[in-house]
Amino acid sequence: MKNSMLSLDIYAWIQENRERIEGGFIKKIYQLDENSFLIRIYKGTTRTLYINLGGWIYFDDRETPLEPSMFVMFLRKRFAGKRIKEFNQIDFDRVVKIRMDNGYELIFELFSEGNVIVVKDGIIERAYKERVWRHRAVMRGESYVPPPQRCNPIEDLDKLYEVINSSKYDLVRTLALEFNLGKYAEEVCKRAGVDKNKKDVNDEECKRLKGAICSIFNFQGGYIYDDFFSPFPLQEKEAIKVFDNFNDALKEYEKKKVGESDEIRKIKRRIEEQKKLLDEFRQEEEKAREIGDLIYAHFQDIANLLEKARKGEIEYDRKRKKIQISIEGVEIELDVEKSVGENASEYYERAKKMKDKIRGALEAIKKSEAELEEIKKKEKKKEKKKKLRRKKFWFEKYRWFITSEGIIVIAGRDAKTNEEVVKKHLGDKDLYMHADIHGAPSVVIKSEGRKIGEKSLEEAAQFAVSMSKAWNAGFGNLAAYWVYPSQVSKMGESGEYVARGAWVVHGKRNYIHHVPLQLAIGEVEYQGVKMVMCGAVNSVMSRASEYIVIEPGDIDKNVFAKKIAKIFGIPVEEALKLLPPGGIRIMEKKGLKID
Repeated sequence: MKNSMLSLDIYAWIQENRERIEGGFIKKIYQLDENSFLIRIYKGTTRTLYINLGGWIYFDDRETPLEPSMFVMFLRKRFAGKRIKEFNQIDFDRVVKIRMDNGYELIFELFSEGNVIVVKDGIIERAYKERVWRHRAVMRGESYVPPPQRCNPIEDLDKLYEVINSSKYDLVRTLALEFNLGKYAEEVCKRAGVDKNKKDVNDEECKRLKGAICSIFNFQGGYIYDDFFSPFPLQEKEAIKVFDNFNDALKEYEKKKVGESDEIRKIKRRIEEQKKLLDEFRQEEEKAREIGDLIYAHFQDIANLLEKARKGEIEYDRKRKKIQISIEGVEIELDVEKSVGENASEYYERAKKMKDKIRGALEAIKKSEAELEEIKKKEKKKEKKKKLRRKKFWFEKYRWFITSEGIIVIAGRDAKTNEEVVKKHLGDKDLYMHADIHGAPSVVIKSEGRKIGEKSLEEAAQFAVSMSKAWNAGFGNLAAYWVYPSQVSKMGESGEYVARGAWVVHGKRNYIHHVPLQLAIGEVEYQGVKMVMCGAVNSVMSRASEYIVIEPGDIDKNVFAKKIAKIFGIPVEEALKLLPPGGIRIMEKKGLKID
């Protein structure tokens, strides 16, 4: 399985997205985990650039951590609010450089363990990981030197003939290593019609190889295959998914890749190879049996031909004692010293051996598939244990969900937490939401410096009405309203304070009418942690590949909680805390089995 972007992928992505970056401003930089960073870039609109030092770069709206690391604080001081002058790939390598208009450069090395390097006037001011090699040093105060340069497949095609014919490697490895084509080297050989195992090429073959290299730089969106992705369609392979742009293909593929361990990927590759062998054995068996049948169908003609060969009347390979003939368009090799029946028997015997190999291959595939299922079960158990031990976020003390725009929404569970969500967490730039019914929780929409959009308001409204007593009463829809923090207080009209958990809203209320009482449940990822979320339907659908949509119904909440706990591998108590107050009916499910 392709586990990271190659140099050509990075080149293709930059060609597709450079104009969305150059001339824009860096708003903020975040660090998700040890290897992953986010850069918010504003150019007409705000886009989030995801960079993983293991070899990934693309636009993706991901959750941002609340607390910046020391390294990120350093980056923000140098780059936040600054204009991006240039966005380039260095030397057709897995190295990306962002050059600012203040002269600073932010360099991401996306190979091996990866690195982030801050450079000013060619001198390294700070490196995320300081390293020393024989040919260069990535250290504070040193001149920044990129990795040793290889041939550029765009600029150095005139060197192709010389490099291939002087290389110690075969053709495919020379293209992969010396021209930085990686796994695309095989595609070039296929397009050129040149044997990938050759050591030397002639002028005509070199010409075809040059044409093939040029052809793969004709980018046409994004393509995902079983174990590969590319910015152009591969020959002799059928894409399982095609995208209008390469960025969307990268997002889809990397999400598919995440979650599969190296052991699982290794077994999948083995099964794939075993299936290829199985196809070869079946083809060989069918071909050998067909030749045997053809020999008997033309028994007399072949007998006459063999007799002429023995008499020296026709030419054949005397050293090997073999003769090549063609019958009904099928090429057949015969042993001159054997009879017609013996030649046919030889092919039938070959077919029989292939049948034994087919049986063996099927058994091997069955064994590998059983091994794969066993490992998946073990890893699922480990994942469940991890979920039980995972860190808890501050908002999980309350009812919560994250909108499709990445906004955290919290609500009280009882009088005490209803008091807390407003007193402790309703900030000046946040919004307050409430269902238009007595007996509903106070809902706080956290802005965290971002604009709260219409989608987030609509989703928070659905959350507010669904977590109210309207659910238990079996309502189909209900109105909700939102107000600014300054409109919420403990002071009633008469000047008296209201009871704990209750709040008074003054002034104009902004209503959202006919909000359906529906929620969805699915596993989402927040700051690298997988967790089960019950929230507004669109918010869950945008974050989870598998989910269940629910509405008020007749399934007992406790019974449903046990099923949810089993599906997601969480305690029943945790499942109960996620669910709305009342009976449940399943409206829709995707990818999950539930009775």
